[in-house]
Amino acid sequence: MKKIAKICISKYGGDIPSSLEDLLALPGIGPKMAHLVMNIAWDNVHGICVDTHVHRICNRLGWVWRAGSKQKTSTPEETRVALQLWLPKEEWVPINPLLVGFGQTICTPLRPRCDKCGVSEFCPSAFKETQIKKTGGSKKL
Repeated sequence: MKKIAKICISKYGGDIPSSLEDLLALPGIGPKMAHLVMNIAWDNVHGICVDTHVHRICNRLGWVWRAGSKQKTSTPEETRVALQLWLPKEEWVPINPLLVGFGQTICTPLRPRCDKCGVSEFCPSAFKETQIKKTGGSKKL
């Protein structure tokens, strides 16, 4: 944070960068944070803010896949790119807070509450059992 603050003071007159490229050049700032800053600070939408909740839910719902295949995306950045291909741009900003809250309360990483989910009938992952990689046990998705 101190390093970023020093850069912003010396290079941007105490402000934050106003371009996606300049934000991404700051140490420790990745695509999610850069898009969030562009959206909130500059009211300039360049992309979707994809965190672990958005990434997980989009994969569970079958909304995203790797280019040229039907494999799930493996990173939030792959999810962002895939989601932006079909989601209307006017939905790019509101999708993050909607899915983050949903991911924190219903579609949680472990033991999702499919019985409480309003879209479980449309979800290909609802009530399915999968293998946990670390322990070899099973979990409900």
